[in-house]
Amino acid sequence: MPLVLVLAVLAALLALPSFVAAPAHRAAVEAFASRLTGREVHISGKLSLSYWPQPEIIATGITITGPDHETITAKALSLDLALAPLLHGQLAVRTLDLNTPSISFPWPMPGGISAVAPPPWLAALHAHINNGLVRFGTVDFTGVNADLFTGAYGSVSVSGDGKLAGHKITLGLSVGETADDGSAQLSIHTALDGAKADLSGTLDSRSLLDGLLKLQLPGGITGTAQIQADANSITAPTLNFALGQGRLDGNAKLTFAPLGFNANLTGHGLNFSHFNGAETIWPRALPTRIQLNADQLMLAGKPFPALQATLETGPKGTSINGLNIALYGGASLGGTLKLTPEDGLSGHLSLAAPDLNALAAGLGLPAESAWRAAFLQADLGGSRDSPVLKSITGTLGADHVNGQLRLSGNHAAFQLGFDHLDLTPLATWLGQKPLAGLLTVDGELTAAHAEAGPVKLSNLFVDAALDGTLNIRRATADLYGGIAGGSVTLDKDFKVTSAHAFLDLPSAAPLAALLPAGIKLPPDLLKPHFSLVMAAAGPPTALTASAVARLGHFTFTAAPVINLVQQSARGAVSLRHPNTIEALQLLGVEKGCSRMAPLPGYPFQGVKLPCIAEADTPALAFPGPGALSLRARFTYTPDQYGLNDFVLSAGLLNASGQFMVHKGRLSGQINAGTLALPSLPANLQMPDSLPVSGSVALSADHVLYAGTQIFGPAAGILSLAPDQASFKLTQASIGNGNLTGSMSLKFSAKAPPALSAKFLAEGVDASKLNLPQSFPLTLSSGQISATASLTASGYTAKAWEATLGGSATITASNGTLNGLSLPGIVTALGEAKHMPFSKLLTSGATPFTTLTLAGNFAQGNCSLTQAQLTAPSGSVTAKGGIDLFDATLALRLDAKPNVKPPLTLTTRLIGAWAKPNRSSDSSAAYDWKPAP
Repeated sequence: MPLVLVLAVLAALLALPSFVAAPAHRAAVEAFASRLTGREVHISGKLSLSYWPQPEIIATGITITGPDHETITAKALSLDLALAPLLHGQLAVRTLDLNTPSISFPWPMPGGISAVAPPPWLAALHAHINNGLVRFGTVDFTGVNADLFTGAYGSVSVSGDGKLAGHKITLGLSVGETADDGSAQLSIHTALDGAKADLSGTLDSRSLLDGLLKLQLPGGITGTAQIQADANSITAPTLNFALGQGRLDGNAKLTFAPLGFNANLTGHGLNFSHFNGAETIWPRALPTRIQLNADQLMLAGKPFPALQATLETGPKGTSINGLNIALYGGASLGGTLKLTPEDGLSGHLSLAAPDLNALAAGLGLPAESAWRAAFLQADLGGSRDSPVLKSITGTLGADHVNGQLRLSGNHAAFQLGFDHLDLTPLATWLGQKPLAGLLTVDGELTAAHAEAGPVKLSNLFVDAALDGTLNIRRATADLYGGIAGGSVTLDKDFKVTSAHAFLDLPSAAPLAALLPAGIKLPPDLLKPHFSLVMAAAGPPTALTASAVARLGHFTFTAAPVINLVQQSARGAVSLRHPNTIEALQLLGVEKGCSRMAPLPGYPFQGVKLPCIAEADTPALAFPGPGALSLRARFTYTPDQYGLNDFVLSAGLLNASGQFMVHKGRLSGQINAGTLALPSLPANLQMPDSLPVSGSVALSADHVLYAGTQIFGPAAGILSLAPDQASFKLTQASIGNGNLTGSMSLKFSAKAPPALSAKFLAEGVDASKLNLPQSFPLTLSSGQISATASLTASGYTAKAWEATLGGSATITASNGTLNGLSLPGIVTALGEAKHMPFSKLLTSGATPFTTLTLAGNFAQGNCSLTQAQLTAPSGSVTAKGGIDLFDATLALRLDAKPNVKPPLTLTTRLIGAWAKPNRSSDSSAAYDWKPAP
């Protein structure tokens, strides 16, 4: 009998899987499962029971619904059963596996904690959820992999991970034993994208939750909130957050019908970099409204005094209304913004800054001196990552501006138009690199009117980029009826690395305003058409430049290599004009006096250029016909400047050499083929002092004065000091003889310049002389020697003539004196004819053996101390004086022909040198009779 019972039981066990799997018994199994779980169970798939390797029920297509509308669906469900209870006809479940389940709980749960409490028969269950979906109300957790443990009296603990709104989340949940009143202690720990939350509280049978929430958010944000939740909402009456050195306090509420989140927050010392990434954590589907009032905050790394705004988010996007950011200097930024789900941006912003300098200082930026205030507004467009300020309008200082600005990351692109723009302070501001490390910028700038110092521009257009370097790709403007333009690239130190520029003006006259104060160029020089083309490229230490400028018939070229670091330049220059006299006239060197002031750095600062001729000279004599051409290599450094070598051709003048100033000391050598000198102007002005010291060696093959050669080969040394200029003449060929001497000019701020000179002439052939002065008595032949020691003082050459003092001597031998004829007088007396003796006393020639002249100078007058001519035909003596200031004379000449008895004939010369009044007393000649 026992054996039969064993066999019967064994047969029943073997038949049970077939019984369970039979479709006819599915309803009975579903009813049995429903009674066990206390929930409606439906099996739409297969149902099987196996004993090996352990008892297990497997069902597919599972749907379980609870009394509180909770729903569980799963592709497959497996129950591991204990074998001993099963042999006694009982089910003892040890583990439960749900494969790809979908578990949906309404929120709030009508049954409270009972909605999640397991049935009594599952008091020791270990459940697995694999790749499941868990839904609380409208919040979905996907990809859930979790372990669930049940205990006595409804206690449950869950741990696992999944995804919330695409973000990985880990969850730990613990529900304590259910109390008699249906409540249980609840604790939840979650972690989501670096954010952590801990909730501890009580959930009762009415789904009323009361607890404390602790949060740790990215960026070092920590906080706490009191939580009160019911069927309609979750309320946090107090929120307290710490954000680094800042705080955020307030209250918040989450409602379920309709779904929405509202918060009123106040902040202090907030750094908004702490909120980076918060928008990716916050679910966009949740309608949200946050009203924020904060002070002493940081935005984009910059400090701001205060901020007010209302943030609203939802399925249709995000908006910021009532934005008002208080800025430094009483400025404010206000407006509205809206961001669509596709990150499209719209809205309006306005800036009011009555003290722009204070605002710039508060933001750590340099002030732009031309713009004292700013009042701007703009529409918003573009996207969150690339916002666009459209339709910008307003004023910067007194300048009206319009355009647009696009921001993308750390880059800004702009199109701005001004009615007026002052470029000088703007360039100074950019030179301080205000945007370094903040933004790179490129765009287009236009201005109806602009100015750069005294330069007035119109229709300015600039296409430029600023990215640590400044690249002005194109700039053009109308300038004084012409056009200017070019391009330039500056390195990180705002040094030129490449440049190209052109300028074309119908007249250069407006450019006179660009000259330094005190420098005035002749108006006629600036009247003609002016053009300039220049280019430069290379590193700051070796910037290769070239320039060609044309002003009327003047052509100027330069090809320097510039070291911007050392502020130096070296290269070649040239200047050309087809007519030297015309060129000098345009430069202000003409009849009368020079009108051109010296240029800065000109070695003879304060010394005007000499006039071409006196005002009454009918024709220009200096420097003679011919073209003007200068070719030179130059050097400029902070310590040195000048021409390393030059070749100059100007009319009859041609010269070469070098001319340098080193630390204020002049040196050089000038070698002239023909050195053409102008007439010394009567109103030549002398300075009080000279700005340089040094010396220049001079030499010439020919020296012209007022167009007439006066010297052959000549050499000398010009020496300069602040209080003195001197010239030592070491050689000067004149009339086959030689002239040597020295001349110095001393300067004093308390007295007129003092001139002193000494000269010695030897072996001069009078027939070879070609002196530029006219005098009634001249030497046409003879050997001349002369000495002079002279002094004078005054600021002009005319004053020198008026103050001339000193002495001079002239000796001559074996020559001919023109203006008186002793031989004619002797002949006439010998022939006893009634000759016109007065004519012989004022014309003709007298060969002589010796001639001696000596005189003293005082106040521009020369008083003869000795004047005697000896000749085979007699002798001549003279008395009187010569006025150099007025070019007049008063002389008495006594002619003594070599006759017997002796005879003296007198003639007087009074008046101007050129045409003096002549009177003769020749009555004694008519009464003279030769000795018997």
